[in-house]
Amino acid sequence: MKKICAVISLLAFFSVHAFCDDVRPALSQEKVFNLSPVLDPILFGSGAAFAGTIFVLDNFCKLNHDEYNGNLEDKSSVPAFDQLFMNKYSKGLDVTCDIVRTAMLLAPVPLFAFTTQKSEWFTLATMYGETLLWTWGTTDLIKNCVLRTRPYMYYDGTPDEDLKNGDWKKSFPSGHTSITFASAAFTSYVFWQYYPESGWRWGVTGISFGLATTVAALRMAGGCHYFTDVLTGAVIGSAYGFLIPWIHTLLPSSRKTSANKVEKTRGLEMNLAPGALVFTIRK
Repeated sequence: MKKICAVISLLAFFSVHAFCDDVRPALSQEKVFNLSPVLDPILFGSGAAFAGTIFVLDNFCKLNHDEYNGNLEDKSSVPAFDQLFMNKYSKGLDVTCDIVRTAMLLAPVPLFAFTTQKSEWFTLATMYGETLLWTWGTTDLIKNCVLRTRPYMYYDGTPDEDLKNGDWKKSFPSGHTSITFASAAFTSYVFWQYYPESGWRWGVTGISFGLATTVAALRMAGGCHYFTDVLTGAVIGSAYGFLIPWIHTLLPSSRKTSANKVEKTRGLEMNLAPGALVFTIRK
């Protein structure tokens, strides 16, 4: 497993360096994404409060942490199309899925660090944080409201820890799938906006959604989710992954005047200075 992860990491590293020279030409004076001193604190703050509340309820208040009492409906009660993808629990596939998910969540960091200007990093980090927070919060809220039994409960070899902490009944929707599709949609949309003429945009999109789909497949193969779980997770994640950055294309920005000068309008900007971060709020 460690060798496989090392190979994947090396391939990703050299792939980024292979195209960074091709896609890093200076960006236009007109910013693609812009922050708002009003909207973004609301988006980020409410997203953090939303996800944080669910986290506290789940981990400290032990919301819906009932232990398995041994009573379970027959497999025939599961919809036919979900029965097709039901499997027993696999620890190996579960761990592999965790590794791929983590790699996907971190992937946008080196990608945009190599392909965007430093002045864009704070904007990207803020949008990405908002995307992940709202995806996570929405997914966990639905999990705790629906309380759907996981597929592995219909087979032998269920994970003991899940039986004790109540995770066995939080199948819908798939959190791994929603968060990876959010990352894939965010990465693809942002890259297309920055480099609409780059030949690499199709590759970035294909690899991003290909890995997200792999995570969804692993969750089903490992017995952790039904098809409808991962499908719903993919919809939730993709929606936030496109919506959050799209909103930031509508905010006021710097624009070129008829004299080819740059006129500053309202917005929040960050620039890197020697030993400091400089934030500028334009009203």
